[in-house]
Amino acid sequence: MLGIEYHRLKYLVIVGGALFLMGLIYYPIHDKNQELNVERKYWQAQVELQRPEIQQVMFPTLMDLPTTIEECQRFFKEENVQVLSVNLDRIENESKDSISSDQPRRLSYALFHFKLAGSWSGIETAFQHLENNSDQAIQIQEVRLNPEGGESVLKVYFYEPDKPDSP
Repeated sequence: MLGIEYHRLKYLVIVGGALFLMGLIYYPIHDKNQELNVERKYWQAQVELQRPEIQQVMFPTLMDLPTTIEECQRFFKEENVQVLSVNLDRIENESKDSISSDQPRRLSYALFHFKLAGSWSGIETAFQHLENNSDQAIQIQEVRLNPEGGESVLKVYFYEPDKPDSP
C-alpha cells in the first residue's frame, strides 16, 4: 500500500513540476503577447487617424482644372492679392515612381504660372491655404517674389480615368 501511495505521490510531483515549468514559460510569453496587443492597437489607432486625411484627397479630372484654378484665384483674392495672369505651361503624365497610386499611369499634372500683385504676407498666406487645401492635390513648385508681388508655378494633379494605360 505504501508503494502505491509513493508512486501516486511521485506522479503528482512530476505533474506539479511540469505545470510549474509550463507556468514559468507561459507568463513571459503571455506578458509579451499583451505588450504586442497594446502596440498593435496603438498603431491601428494611428492608421485610423491618418485614413481620413488620405481619403479626402480627391484628384480632379481634366475637366475640373478650370474650377481648380478659379479656387486658387479665390485664395489669392481673399488675401488681397491680385492675379494678373494665369498661364498653362504644360500637361504631363506623372512618372510611376513619383506618387504611389493604384493606377499611376492615369495620374497627370498641369503646371500653371501665376503672375501676382500684392503684399508678400498675403501671397505667403494664400500659398499656405493652397498647400493645406485637402480637397485638391496642389503642389507649389516655384515662387519668385519681387517688390510688386511675384510669380509662382503650381503643379495641379488630376486623374484621367479614360486614358488607356501605356506599356
